[in-house]
Amino acid sequence: MKNYLYLLVLFFIINANSQVVSNNTELQNAISNAQAGTTIELTDGTWTDIQISINVNGTDSQPCIIKAQNPGSVFFEGRCNISIGGSYIILEGIVFQNASGLISSGGDIEPIIEFRDTSNDECENCHVRNIKIDSYNASVSQDEDVFKWITMYGQNNEVSYCSFIGKNGVGSVINDNRSSTTPDYTKIHHNYFADRVPVDNDINGFNDQDALRIGSSSTSLSNSFTEVYNNFFNNWSGEVEIISNKSGSNKYYNNTFRDYQGTLTLRHGNNCEVYNNYFFAENNSFSGGIRVIGEDHKIYNNYIEGVNHRKPGGAGSNATGGINISNGKPGSALNEYYQVKNTQITNNTLVNCDLAIRVGTTVNSSLTLAPENLVVANNIMLNSSDSAFEEITTPTGTSVYQGNITQNGSWDLTNGVNSNQTVGSGLLTSGSDFYRLVTGSAAIDAGVGTYSFVTKDILGGNREVDFDAGAEEFGASGTVGPYDFANVGQTLGFGALNALSVSDNIIKENTIKIYPIPSSDELVISTSNSLIGAVKIFNILGELVLKTDVKLNRTKVDVSTFPSGVYLLKTENASNRFVVK
Repeated sequence: MKNYLYLLVLFFIINANSQVVSNNTELQNAISNAQAGTTIELTDGTWTDIQISINVNGTDSQPCIIKAQNPGSVFFEGRCNISIGGSYIILEGIVFQNASGLISSGGDIEPIIEFRDTSNDECENCHVRNIKIDSYNASVSQDEDVFKWITMYGQNNEVSYCSFIGKNGVGSVINDNRSSTTPDYTKIHHNYFADRVPVDNDINGFNDQDALRIGSSSTSLSNSFTEVYNNFFNNWSGEVEIISNKSGSNKYYNNTFRDYQGTLTLRHGNNCEVYNNYFFAENNSFSGGIRVIGEDHKIYNNYIEGVNHRKPGGAGSNATGGINISNGKPGSALNEYYQVKNTQITNNTLVNCDLAIRVGTTVNSSLTLAPENLVVANNIMLNSSDSAFEEITTPTGTSVYQGNITQNGSWDLTNGVNSNQTVGSGLLTSGSDFYRLVTGSAAIDAGVGTYSFVTKDILGGNREVDFDAGAEEFGASGTVGPYDFANVGQTLGFGALNALSVSDNIIKENTIKIYPIPSSDELVISTSNSLIGAVKIFNILGELVLKTDVKLNRTKVDVSTFPSGVYLLKTENASNRFVVK
């Protein structure tokens, strides 16, 4: 009976802070009274001119949640702005559409969602998820004003399982301003970016028409530690930079780009990794894969197909190409071009790109510093129409080209030197979605050199000791392929993540078992899918009472010293409540 009372108490504590609101007055009152553990649910319908500024300090186990009662049935229209400050705030389930009455001030329009409140107090550990922004644009007369849909401030924030469709005008979809040098640890994942059209339909027109910008020139030499992964960019045209990296130690992986113009650009900052991404440019003009500027980058396991480096009208561009490694400017200012140094370009696959790998490009005459200590190794290139490998400026230092293979493409390398080779056939075969290695390919076991960071291939399969050239390891049985439209609303984008109840405010399914419940001495934790990993246990007040890391799929935790009560156990992928008697 005692244990049932604990559960009953837990039920009332949880639901005491849950409130359903049906109009703006009720919403503002609920926000004024919000605290850790508060959930505010919005009833179905159209909400007009919603202005929210909230600052609440939630906890990991008791966040403050603002959500649609039924995701996809709550529509914010007109002039809407959401500003969140404090910590552990979650916004989810809302559709933004039919903007009107947006106000320009000094050439800027207020963002739709901002990770700081109206007093400029930033948010930490806040999460925007399962949101859809659908053609929420300013008027045609405001196209040249900067309108950023989401601006990021603070640390350890996330944007996930959202759809961003039909962005027009100047301004990023997601912009991390990074006004300070404090690391962000931002995560942007499982989102859908689609159907952007540049101002005046001119891809060479205005800057700041990217999907993502991580950082700014002024703080670009500091580390952000942002991760951008498992996103899908489809039918995208804005400017040369789809993603604009302007900070250090960021990672871009498992993203898919289809039917686009532009590149993933490491514009400023150092020590970034770009790996396991798929690029399908579909021969669109002014398209590329990855553009490299700065130091200590690693570019590996990427698949790049159908790049056309030319601008609309046919003139060549020195900012595009499959993988474009730029020259630098002597004495470069923060907003100019730092020299490429100590960068490794390895195990990428490039197919049907007019220019595949380009070394030492110059967008203006001031860029005279050649890449230094550059490694280009174990890349494979198929059927490049202009050049599989183009060396415009010879790199300096201990630079090396080795183990690269091309089929039916001219290049500036010497066959037979450093295991670089040209083959006549059999390198790759077309698959259902992308070109794959085939039995007998010259790329199999052809990898040379040692690259400790290349432990898996683009599909998630393990690399062998005698590893293959290119992005795929033949026979490794990986399953992580590219995204297509069928994945939208299923594994990424709006609708892929079901709204969570107050009692289950963890974003992934429970895949963990704990017993016995109630417990008195030992609690058994097990999972059938993988290692348990990091474990945290919180009491009913949201206080962390135990933290451990488990490298097994079954373990026991001593709870004999825990006071009687209800507890929350969390791992990275799951959560469960249990009772100690």
